[in-house]
Amino acid sequence: MSHTLSPVIVLGAGCVGLTTAIKLREKGFPVLVLAHHLPGDPLDPTYASPIAGAHHLSFADDNDWRQRHFDGTTFDYLWQESEDEQHAKEIGLMRLVQTEFYSEGEKHLRFMEQMPNFRIHSERERPAFATHCVSFTSLTIDPTFYLPHLVKRLLSLGGVIQRVPLLPSLAAAVAYHPSPLALVNCTGLGARDLHEVQDKTVHPVRGQVILLDAPWVKSGWTRQVGSLAGGEGGERTYIIPRASGDVIIGGTREKDDWLTTPRKETSANIQQRALEICPSLALSQNESSPFSLSSIIKTEVVGFRPTRDGGIRLEKGEHISRVPIVHNYGHGGYGWQSCYGCADEAVKLVGECVRDDVEHTKSKL
Repeated sequence: MSHTLSPVIVLGAGCVGLTTAIKLREKGFPVLVLAHHLPGDPLDPTYASPIAGAHHLSFADDNDWRQRHFDGTTFDYLWQESEDEQHAKEIGLMRLVQTEFYSEGEKHLRFMEQMPNFRIHSERERPAFATHCVSFTSLTIDPTFYLPHLVKRLLSLGGVIQRVPLLPSLAAAVAYHPSPLALVNCTGLGARDLHEVQDKTVHPVRGQVILLDAPWVKSGWTRQVGSLAGGEGGERTYIIPRASGDVIIGGTREKDDWLTTPRKETSANIQQRALEICPSLALSQNESSPFSLSSIIKTEVVGFRPTRDGGIRLEKGEHISRVPIVHNYGHGGYGWQSCYGCADEAVKLVGECVRDDVEHTKSKL
C-alpha cells in the first residue's frame, strides 16, 4: 500500500505506541511518533512501559475472545523473535518455564492451555499453599533492551520520532503536521487529561517492584490469591527473570494511588511473598545457606498501570480538524502481552478510516 507523504501521527511511545507505529510502517503508512516520554529517559511512574515486569502472562478471561486474540498474536510474534537465543538476549527476550500457583479454589485461565508444554501439576507436586498449579513455557521481556529495539526497528523502516511537550489535546498533536492521514491515540494514562478525550475511566493502578541481581534464577513463578475477576483482580506475587540476569519481584495493585516512591513496608512484604514461592532467590549456586535479599537489591521502582474500566479502548473516534482518530489505550498491566495484537487491529482501523475519507472525497467530486 502506498500513500502520500502525509503521515499517520502516533501519540505516545510506550510499547503500545511503538508497536503500532512499526505495524503502520510495515503496511506502508508514513509515520510520525510524537511523545513526551521516550525510551532511555529517567524512569517516570506515568511512563509505565520501561518499569513493567513484562512477562507474557495473559489475563484474558475465558470468554474474552478479543483479548485472547490480542494476547495470542503478541505471543506468537515474540516467540518467533526469540527463536535465536543470542538474538533474543540482545533484544531482551528470554524463553523460560513459567509455574503458576493458585489458592482459594481458583483455576488457571484457558488461554494457558495453548501455551507450549502446558501441564497441570498433581497434588503431590504442588506446595502446601497451592490448591492448583500449572506450568508452561512462556517468555519475559526486558524493556531496557526491547524498547530501544523497537525504536531502532521503527527508524530502520523510515518512521520518525519527535519529542514534544506534554500535549493538552489531540488537536495540538494534529497541528504538528499540516495534513496528517490520521492520528492514533496511544497515550495510556494521559487519556485522562486530553481535552477531547477526558477519559476518567482510566485509573493509575500503582505497582511497586524490586529489581534483583539473581542470574541463577532461570524460571518464572507466580502466585494468584483470589479471583482475577475477568482481568487483574486478586493479589499476585511474581518472580520474573530476565536474559540479563536481573530478576523482577513484585508486586502490588493499588488503584488511584499516586505515590511515586516505594513504601518500605511494601518492599518487606514483597520480599517475604517472593521467597515463599521461590526460596532459591536467596540461595545462589555459590552459597550453602540462604542470605538476605537486601544484599542483591539493585533498585526499587514504582509504576502506574494505565488501567481502564471495561478494558482496552481500541476503536475509531470522532474526527478532529477533519483528521480521523483511532484510540488504542487503557491496557493496564497487560500492554506488553497484547501490544502487537492491538497494533494489528489499530492498523486495520486506520486503513478503514483512510479509505472512507478517500471515498467520501471522491463522492463530492
